[in-house]
Amino acid sequence: MDRIDAMRAFVAVATRESFAEAARQLRQSPSAVTRAIAQMEADLGVLLFNRTTRVVRLTDRGRIHLENGRRILDDIAAADRLV
Repeated sequence: MDRIDAMRAFVAVATRESFAEAARQLRQSPSAVTRAIAQMEADLGVLLFNRTTRVVRLTDRGRIHLENGRRILDDIAAADRLV
């Protein structure tokens, strides 16, 4: 999964507060979404989500990354529309 797809997965998980729901939205397996987020966290060296068996919540750094991620994805969509 490339970085843009990983960002889409991250935004989907953050928005839905669920790895399974994000995977359904993206038409990917839950394990692929989980791996993408784990790789993103490893690359950044921070946890983006606090996870329990029942809840997925953004960390403070995750919230910062979400704001920027949404902007980046919006910019990509806008650039695509201009073409």
